[in-house]
Amino acid sequence: MPVTQGHGNPDWSRDETILALDLLYRHGKPVDRKHPEVQRLSEILRAAVIHPPEKRNERFRNPDGVALKLQNLFSAVEPGRGLTYSKTDFSIVTDFPLEKKNELSEVATAIRTMLTNIDDGPGGRDEVDEVFVEGRWLTARHRSRDIRLRMRLLESRRQGILRCEICDFEPPPFDRSTQESFFEAHHILPLAAAEGMRSTKVSEMVLLCACCHRFIHKLISTEARWVLPDEARNILQSGEPKASLSLQRAKLP
Repeated sequence: MPVTQGHGNPDWSRDETILALDLLYRHGKPVDRKHPEVQRLSEILRAAVIHPPEKRNERFRNPDGVALKLQNLFSAVEPGRGLTYSKTDFSIVTDFPLEKKNELSEVATAIRTMLTNIDDGPGGRDEVDEVFVEGRWLTARHRSRDIRLRMRLLESRRQGILRCEICDFEPPPFDRSTQESFFEAHHILPLAAAEGMRSTKVSEMVLLCACCHRFIHKLISTEARWVLPDEARNILQSGEPKASLSLQRAKLP
């Protein structure tokens, strides 16, 4: 059995556990600390900023610890194997039983992408600003659905003019496919409020140009709350990026 000697390290987060369960499902059984994918997951988790450095010791998420987590999760998937598992392990396995391994894989891929493509330099976190409000797991889960939602939203606009619902941008008269490349789908509801829904309605999405999509996510991060498109429009039209958002909110009906 792996020896982690990880006393004093933080508990595994939901994001980390999802990545471990995805690895387990892909192999069908726990793999040991020498397996390349165990070592790779260890590298990703050790490099990530999920837990503050001051709460981690030198053995944080080492290959032994990752291998042991796979065994714990295996016990949660198939109880009675002797090892204990945490409430988080049980919760993730309940949310993603084996028959949902493809859905789990989508979420895990989104989490890995965010963890391995974040630039800590100026502006480098703009694409994941909303995680500071909603949590990385919710963000990844919904982004894994956004490709399909974007197509549904664009299809609903097929007969009309494409226009950003914050800045009113309309693309040049290119072919329709090129025009659509300017736009992204954005959730009106906070991700946490939408969590648990079996599907998202097109009426709960808005079509934004890429610039306004980044802009509204930056506002969400700055305010540490969900910002609605109408509010973002008011702020943009005011021409005062640092204008009091509380004042802007007061102007809304």
